[in-house]
Amino acid sequence: MGLQPKGATVRGQILLGKDDIQAMAPRARRRLNGQRVSLISQDALSALNPCTTVGYQIAEVLMVHRGVAKQEAMARAVELLSLTGIPAPSERVNHYPHQFSGGMRQRALIAIALALEPELLIADEPTTALDATIKAQILTLLASLRERFGMSILLITHDMGAVARLADRVLVMYAGQAMEVGDVASVFARPEHPYTRALLESMPRLDKHGALLEAIPGTPPSPSEVAHGCPFQPRCAFAGDICREQMPPAVERSNGGHVACHFALREMNYA
Repeated sequence: MGLQPKGATVRGQILLGKDDIQAMAPRARRRLNGQRVSLISQDALSALNPCTTVGYQIAEVLMVHRGVAKQEAMARAVELLSLTGIPAPSERVNHYPHQFSGGMRQRALIAIALALEPELLIADEPTTALDATIKAQILTLLASLRERFGMSILLITHDMGAVARLADRVLVMYAGQAMEVGDVASVFARPEHPYTRALLESMPRLDKHGALLEAIPGTPPSPSEVAHGCPFQPRCAFAGDICREQMPPAVERSNGGHVACHFALREMNYA
């Protein structure tokens, strides 16, 4: 989306279909945003303009990118608010963000993101600060909209429950490195990286009623002070000398995908 700060650099390729986003000119990349790729940010209150009605913020996307007349764009804004489950959309279209609840603001962001029917929707912690009921509603909404529009969703989250509910494949990252990747069912059933297992063990489970949740010892590293070798080794119970010296290569998981660990859990006979 081109939202990284000026000091940040992105290496390699970012492919959307056959198009390399990194190689695009700024004007072409701007046209891409919204039309082929859209973003739902995690803080809806900060993402929405407090001085403009929610309806106009949706309509503006259509007016700028598609040249749609204001009256037609506002009518489409009402349709999008209705599609995302906001009650009385014809009234709400004229309300400001502070007049919406947290869940409704998140739905409004989704409406803005869907205005141009993108191929890819990037959802950055879309359920942050929402209670459990509203979070479930937002995840259900995203799943239904994915089917309706035939789009892909890139979900960025710490909520493993949301991953299990919405995702087909999962990439577990730590300190900017890919630790484990595979289909959700196999990764959740048999995590092969210690970090993946630690994440899952820290979640409450219905089949382990009353069991203590396991906390991951230590703290995440600062981006400027990542340890040599595997970045997770200072917090890993299985780390050896090789982990402190070398970043493990990605090796094939037993059920497909890859895992970056010198002592992959499948070799430890550990589940």
